[in-house]
Amino acid sequence: MNTLIPGTTRTPTISFQDGTLAITGRSYMENSVEFYAPINKMIEEHEGQLNVEIGLDFFNTSSSKCLMDLLVLVDKKALSQKCNIRWTYKADDEDMRESAEEFKDSLHNVNFDIEEIDE
Repeated sequence: MNTLIPGTTRTPTISFQDGTLAITGRSYMENSVEFYAPINKMIEEHEGQLNVEIGLDFFNTSSSKCLMDLLVLVDKKALSQKCNIRWTYKADDEDMRESAEEFKDSLHNVNFDIEEIDE
């Protein structure tokens, strides 16, 4: 299943291709639950190795909750199949690094890498 949801000024770009889910951009929409529901369904239905790549510049509180739900879903899938999460953040964005570390600390089964990037 290959899916592309173009991002807007308030929603991230979502790409799900060949077992890799990429979430990039900004996530601060009012309807976060509605926005992320089909993405969670794609994760639930995916069989085989799953790689999640997150490179967000900003997310609001409701998006944070939805991202946590998504990551917990991936963490549960990691019990029965290989799953990886790679969270990238810009070198000068300490808040995003700290957020990634908090998410990582809440998960137990999935391989979760946090990487600083230059941009």
